[in-house]
Amino acid sequence: MASFDFVESSSKSYQFVWTYRKDVVRLSAMVLSLKVLSFIGFIAFGLSQDILRQGLLLTPVYLLEGWVIARLIVMALYNEQAEQRKNILPQPQDIEANMKASMIIYALTKLALSFVIGSALQKQVDMGGQAAPEPSLHMFFLATGFLVFSIWSFRFLWLYVPVIMGKNLGAYIAKFKSFFSSFYLLGVWFLCFVPLILLLLVFSEILGNLFTVMGFEGEDIIFRSGLGALQAIIDYLLALVSSLGVAYGMFSVFNDENKKTEIW
Repeated sequence: MASFDFVESSSKSYQFVWTYRKDVVRLSAMVLSLKVLSFIGFIAFGLSQDILRQGLLLTPVYLLEGWVIARLIVMALYNEQAEQRKNILPQPQDIEANMKASMIIYALTKLALSFVIGSALQKQVDMGGQAAPEPSLHMFFLATGFLVFSIWSFRFLWLYVPVIMGKNLGAYIAKFKSFFSSFYLLGVWFLCFVPLILLLLVFSEILGNLFTVMGFEGEDIIFRSGLGALQAIIDYLLALVSSLGVAYGMFSVFNDENKKTEIW
C-alpha cells in the first residue's frame, strides 16, 4: 500500500509557497487576475449558482491554471530531488511535454467536477418542492456505498500530478491501488482545505464589516463582487497548495520511502 507522511507533505507545500513567494506571485498573476474577473462576472450576470456553466466558461482559465500549477510542481520537485540526490524525475528537456499533458488532465478534471456538482445542485433545485424521502435501510446502503465510492475515487482527482513526474497512469494506479491509499491524499487535502477556508471566513467577516461601515448592504453588488474576488483567490490557493502537497507525497511514494504519518 502506498503511504506517505501527509502532515510533512502539507507543511512542505506551505513552506515552498512562502519561500518562493516571489516566483509564485509572478507565475500566478495572470491566472489569478482572470479567475477574479471571471468570478466577479458570474456575480454580475447572475451565474453564481450555475456551477455547470461556470465550469464551461472557466475552461481557458483552468488550462492556464493547470500549466502554472504544473510549473510550480516541477520547481518544487526538482528542488526536492536535488536535496535527496536521487534521480526519479524526467530530464529537464522532457518535462515540457509532461506539463502540457498535465495541464489538459487538470482542466478535464475541473470540468468533470463542475459537471458532477452542477448536476447534483440542479437535481436539488428540481426537487425543491417535493417532500424529502423517508429514511430507510435502502437509503442508508445507498449513502454508504456512495461515500465509499467517493473515498476510493478521490485518487483520480490527482491524475495530473504523476503525469508531471513522468509516471504513466498505470504505474500511479498500481502504487495507489489500496482503498486506504486515498486517506493519505484526503489527509493532504484536508490540511490544505481547513486553514484556507478559515482564512476565507475571517476575511469575509472583515470585508463585510468594512463594507457595512462604508454604507454598503450585504446584498450590494459591490460587496458580492468583493466576496467573489476573495473566493477566487482562495480557490486558486487551495488548488495550488493541495497539488504541491500531493506532489510531495507522490514523490515520496515513487521514491519508495513508505513514510508513515506520526500524529502522536
